[in-house]
Amino acid sequence: TRQETRDKTRAMALPFKLMVTVRLLQVIWTSTTFLQMIFVVLKNPIKAFRKKTRSIPPACLIDPSLGAHEYVTANGIKFHYVTAGDKTKPLMLFLHGFPEFWFSCRYQLREFCTDYHVVAVDMRGYGDSDKPSGVNQYSIDILKEDIVQLIKVLGSGKCILVAHDWGGVIAWRVAHRHPELIEKFIVLNCPHPKVYTKSLSTGWSQMRKSWYIFMFQTPWLPECILSLRDFGMFKAMYRGKTSGVRNLNNFSDDVLEAFKYTFSQKGALTPTINYHRNVFNIGERTPGPFKPLEVPTLLLWGEEDVFLDISLVDQHHDVCANITIHRIPQCSHWVQQDCPELTNKHMREFLESQQ
Repeated sequence: TRQETRDKTRAMALPFKLMVTVRLLQVIWTSTTFLQMIFVVLKNPIKAFRKKTRSIPPACLIDPSLGAHEYVTANGIKFHYVTAGDKTKPLMLFLHGFPEFWFSCRYQLREFCTDYHVVAVDMRGYGDSDKPSGVNQYSIDILKEDIVQLIKVLGSGKCILVAHDWGGVIAWRVAHRHPELIEKFIVLNCPHPKVYTKSLSTGWSQMRKSWYIFMFQTPWLPECILSLRDFGMFKAMYRGKTSGVRNLNNFSDDVLEAFKYTFSQKGALTPTINYHRNVFNIGERTPGPFKPLEVPTLLLWGEEDVFLDISLVDQHHDVCANITIHRIPQCSHWVQQDCPELTNKHMREFLESQQ
């Protein structure tokens, strides 16, 4: 019929419009970033390319009070993780964001190890976990399956799933597709995909904050930017005035060095950026009508997040049937590292509630 023809035409047009928009923004932000990089290099070329050799992990990464370092194979990938607590107790699995690794959950490992079998994993492509080559190895469904299999291998039943940033992107997928695996879901500064997608299509505020995602679609440039000035971007992201933590005592120089050590290892950057290079894959949209998530969910949100618009927070009642929301004032995007005491307090109250 004529209506069916129009519907098919619209369906075909949406991927094309998205592709054009993404490529246009990629050109704009790549050009801007490239010019900034040239300025940095010309200003002091020696400092720009000088890098410290880091062959020995900092002491804080091998601190036994955080737990034991172990490995497990799931979904064809050898995963590194740090674990503590009684393995007969319920599994609490932590998923980090970008650019992080297991160590970003250090405050939570110490807090919850007496009550749970806590596990902070280096996700695919991060830290000491396997780093398969190729953008197609980092699709959302492959990443989702990683976590599904990890839950089954590491635990004996439902788990408490705790996820931040990109870990949250994957965890939302797991919660919707496999709710039977999750007792309770805690997500930190990561919006529901439906809320995030809507924000990109209805205004420029979140689009501007997401500029780096479009720049990341370009080969080699993001890796170069992150490694300039001895991985100086990590100091800017985590301790800078704009995007950094507000409580600097919780992110010391030793912690910063731990992050630089991890991401300065050979081949460490590209796999983590490949997560972003797969984000516009049209073929991975969830089929069928949308159903609100029924898993009991806690959303914690640092209010001074420069990467995600604060307006996203209150939209989650439409996508979650059972959600508790706490905003944390004077707290950055790196909420579990910036304000660990308040983060842990809200987590414990939620876990002890009857939801």
